Amino acid sequence: MTILSRSLFAASVSALLAGTALVPGIALAQAPAQATAPEPGKAIALTQEQIDGLLVAQPELARLPGAAPDKPDPKAEAQAQAEAEAIVKRNGFASLEEFQDASDTVDAVLGGIDPETKSYVGATPLLKKQLAALQADKAMPAKEKAEAVKEIEAALAAGEPEKPSPANITLVTRNYARLSAAMAEGDGKPK
Repeated sequence: MTILSRSLFAASVSALLAGTALVPGIALAQAPAQATAPEPGKAIALTQEQIDGLLVAQPELARLPGAAPDKPDPKAEAQAQAEAEAIVKRNGFASLEEFQDASDTVDAVLGGIDPETKSYVGATPLLKKQLAALQADKAMPAKEKAEAVKEIEAALAAGEPEKPSPANITLVTRNYARLSAAMAEGDGKPK
């Protein structure tokens, strides 16, 4: 399918602290309800060191214990926040915010890379392709299918996100195989 719903680092650390993992679903084919793109963050000029740091920090962050959503524990949340800060700093980031900006920037590029050609085409063509494949899928339960179609149509109606910088597209495309492998590991599903 497409890579729009691939989101290596879309969830914020606050979501981690709320008990969710940082590595969300990999593709609409595997998780139809995740068709919408993550909220855009602050776009930055990526470096190879940042991508390397993201790839190393991500599994460490995913192993942090999450808070129980029904029983907030400020002490546990503060401890997890401190551990997350230490992880991202150990991997070359000045702060969690800088880490999140880098991961959001990677997400913005990945959202427009065609997994078949491994080139940046933009989110809209991928969404249209995804919608056509979804509508042709006869095996998906009708309720799930209708929900997924609705989400993709909403994403299409939102319009094409701002195109990432050519330098970021080049860097993420060059690292596409590593980023895809990391996403596959995070999802626990073979690619």
